[in-house]
Amino acid sequence: MNYQDKASDYYAGIRHDLIRLIDPNSKHLRVLEIGAGYGTTLYFLKVNNIAVEAVGVDIFEDKSNPNNYKPIDRLIFGDITEVDLSEYLSYFDLILLADVLEHITEPKPVLQKLQMYLKDSGKIIVSMPNIRHYSAIKKIVFQGDFRYEESGIFDYTHVRFYCRKNIVELLTDSGLTILKEESSITNYKGRSYAKLLNKATFRLFEEFFSYQYFYLAEKSL
Repeated sequence: MNYQDKASDYYAGIRHDLIRLIDPNSKHLRVLEIGAGYGTTLYFLKVNNIAVEAVGVDIFEDKSNPNNYKPIDRLIFGDITEVDLSEYLSYFDLILLADVLEHITEPKPVLQKLQMYLKDSGKIIVSMPNIRHYSAIKKIVFQGDFRYEESGIFDYTHVRFYCRKNIVELLTDSGLTILKEESSITNYKGRSYAKLLNKATFRLFEEFFSYQYFYLAEKSL
């Protein structure tokens, strides 16, 4: 997998879709983000006093664009399956994994390891793409095409694909209790064709209209 070929905006966006799952009353959290990119989301949390400490991990270091990185507390470069974070045992209030787990061959051990760095009262927020989205079905079933793409559901750096059921199983089998679930339809605050169509069909086909799923979870104590 070559992350170096990714466009710089792949690493630069603020993940407001994940931020919406954070308790709006939360302040001064210790936050760890896996797949932090340039640290843009963590920096947003810091300047808005949601995070008092922001630590990021990312597999790719963009040495050609060092000025793109935001001034967060610490950014560690390396594969999360190998990075040693033992100095942060039971330390973080919140861990973010924005579209990360589909890039990992064995995500369950990673989720189990990350819980070691979470306080007993801490939370994990996860987002993952949905292979059951109608665009993926159209491509595979009606176009007979499974070519990888630059980004999206068929991103060429994805090694696993999930439907909603599989995401839920992964989280619960890893020792997490799901507190809240949202889809790209319910998470999106504006109007959209998919949102209107989902409402018109009484949410019967929501999994086909949902491009992503978002979860707020905690350790099952």
